[in-house]
Amino acid sequence: MTQPERILELFRKRPNKPHSLREILRSLRLDKPEAKEALELLVAEGKLMETKRRLYQLPEAKARKGFEARLQAHPSGFAFAIPIEAELPDLFIPKGYLGGAWHGDRIRAEAKPPGRDRRPWGAVTAVLERAHHHLIGRLFFRKGYALLHPDDPRLPDLKLRPEGLEGLEAGARISVRVQYPQGRKTPAEPYGEFQTFLGQEDTPEVETEAIIAKYELLPEFSPEALEQAEKVAQGGAELEGRSDFRGLRVFTIDGPDAKDFDDAIHVTKLENGNFQVGIHIADVSHYVEEFTPLDQEAYARATSVYLPGRVLPMLPERLSNGVCSLKPGEDRLVLSVLAELTPKGRVKRYTFHRGVIRSLARLTYPQVEALAQAREKGAGEAEALSSLDLPGSARAALEADLATLLDLTQTLKKRRLEEGALDFHFTEVKVEVGEEGELHLIPQQEPQARSLIEELMLLANRIVARHLAERGIPALFRVHEDPSEEALGKLVAALEKLGYRLGGGEPSPKALQAILNQAEGRPEAPAVSTLLLRSLRLARYAAENLGHFGLAAEHYLHFTSPIRRYPDLVVHRVLKTLLRGRISERHKADWGSRFPKIAEHTSERERAAESAERELTKYYQCRWAEARLGQRFPGVVSGVTQFGVFVTIAGGVEGMIRLGALEDDQYHYYEELLALEGVRTKRRIRIGDALEVQIQAANPAARQIDLVPTEKFYEEQPMDEQRSDRKRRTPPSGRAKAHSSKSEPKARGREAARPHKASRVVGPPDKKREFDKPVRATARKIYFGAWEPEAGEAPQDPARATPKAASRRRRGRGRRS
Repeated sequence: MTQPERILELFRKRPNKPHSLREILRSLRLDKPEAKEALELLVAEGKLMETKRRLYQLPEAKARKGFEARLQAHPSGFAFAIPIEAELPDLFIPKGYLGGAWHGDRIRAEAKPPGRDRRPWGAVTAVLERAHHHLIGRLFFRKGYALLHPDDPRLPDLKLRPEGLEGLEAGARISVRVQYPQGRKTPAEPYGEFQTFLGQEDTPEVETEAIIAKYELLPEFSPEALEQAEKVAQGGAELEGRSDFRGLRVFTIDGPDAKDFDDAIHVTKLENGNFQVGIHIADVSHYVEEFTPLDQEAYARATSVYLPGRVLPMLPERLSNGVCSLKPGEDRLVLSVLAELTPKGRVKRYTFHRGVIRSLARLTYPQVEALAQAREKGAGEAEALSSLDLPGSARAALEADLATLLDLTQTLKKRRLEEGALDFHFTEVKVEVGEEGELHLIPQQEPQARSLIEELMLLANRIVARHLAERGIPALFRVHEDPSEEALGKLVAALEKLGYRLGGGEPSPKALQAILNQAEGRPEAPAVSTLLLRSLRLARYAAENLGHFGLAAEHYLHFTSPIRRYPDLVVHRVLKTLLRGRISERHKADWGSRFPKIAEHTSERERAAESAERELTKYYQCRWAEARLGQRFPGVVSGVTQFGVFVTIAGGVEGMIRLGALEDDQYHYYEELLALEGVRTKRRIRIGDALEVQIQAANPAARQIDLVPTEKFYEEQPMDEQRSDRKRRTPPSGRAKAHSSKSEPKARGREAARPHKASRVVGPPDKKREFDKPVRATARKIYFGAWEPEAGEAPQDPARATPKAASRRRRGRGRRS
């Protein structure tokens, strides 16, 4: 296949998507000169078009009116169409022009001629894919009808069929299946069918069940899967043909309460001065064969889900906590990576093995961290592992191995960062629920112990990824694509406002890490980290090897957690087939056809699991705050918006100080600085500022915590340095205490020279009087849900909620590797 044909094939996979030159280079691994030559040929032949934004697309993509988008609705009734192609701007959709679409639906939207206010707006012309097939909410009755009031305020009330509702009272929490009637020119109104009664009271148990149902998680295994799990667990381990590692000092390191140990390690010093490091991963694929009931259940879940107070494993406990878990003193089947490393952390050679181990000890992160700290202080190291039931000589040898691995993995990390990997410093907080429902927020404070395991797992993942990619063998890769050109442009501009400058050319992970290093220890460091995170894309699974931007890795995948991640299990099957020498063209063709769908499904399930974990954690945090109303806590500003300030307090709990609660001044929001600034005092509130707060209110159902500053905030004077480095700016129009507007879209042509006359109406020119202005709130997905407006606030002009603002909101999420 020629280079032009390869490029055309890439476009035909997603015919409506424009591609930049950089995306084409990364996707097809082409050299820049040959890619440009092929693109010029395709454009000359009319097979591709080049847009004004230096993007390439198929000619037929432009012929279709409108664009595909996801609908981001607001409780007040208006919405934004968020284009599938990030290069396009968001489009405001007024109430009454949603075309029956709901929040989250994939739609086709079309821009309409601006009205007298000259502001862009549009309408939904078609619903392409529904986002909601199951809903959770409260049952209520009106005019003889049973209806569901969804938990998500952005969704409309839904009429219900009466079947199954007998005996239920108003206020019952239920789940329903949504039906969308088809076959008519004008689709009929959707309706719901009762599925499950979740409970009547507002209890943590009911909330947990609601979250499980909302994200379509699977709490129970099928009888067929459980029966198969029991059989394979009792079948015994097949050791023939496996490498025997039972004589090595192999051990595991996990959290104190972990039960599924899917990785073990060992280290041996070689005669040439190098080190052999073994990363031994549970051979789950030996027990979970493809297309069996167990495999189907694992695929449907795609990942284990760790909710506060409850775990939904990907595999039945008979496997996950039993024969697959690398427990000490028991023979376990593994798939191993043995790597020879130089003292400077360079991989000299590696081998793969189907093996068997017998773990010597089960260590915990606190134990290893205690040993690391004892080494730093020069104190005795024996106390750290004194609780292990091992002979003195074995314990001493294990301590020596840990000391070697602590040093070696720090070298690996240093080398990885020098190559350009990003390293964000955020404290992870574990949420535990006690037997009586009490909440415990536990910061994870074992940096060296966790780093030891993380570096070895990263090493194994990269070795396997490179081995498969270089041989052209299909796999499920973990990809993290380069930031979009638009996101990078915004990042560069924002960093310059803070006094940081990226190097010339396309920003690389190394250049971004240099910015993080420059900001470390400075007051604006949290703001810089937040800006960088917002510019990055989400990591996902893909059948193509697109590299990992955040890790600065050309090849990367997930191999080390097959007990809890389905993509790892897929990679194990591929690697074992390769080790047996049985990979044929038929295998490659089969995997090539199936893996894209598996990648899409597992990515979607991963996002659902993360959202469920995050939402239930918010609920428990609100209950924690509800029990501490009026108490004061030191906090750190974790977010600044046009409507208030987010503050993180004890144990990672985050709440909001509304603008109305800042009583000393009127504050305006300057997005380029991620700061609020007082009109009179010129006081700035920025991410990273220390701030003592008091818990004023908490609403677990809405996932909201209201905070207010204590008198210390008003006693402190604005810093002189804040006044000196302030640039004179014209404050945005309107009273900031009620609302701070986003910057308006840039005017073009002669419009830029004329003063803009603000209009308070958005909508089609002939129906302006019919447009209902929503209540004053911002269409934004924030950490604690959609915040309600202050009592007495004036209605917001929906025209102020600019499309660019919504585009910025949806990219401010944490990323995972």
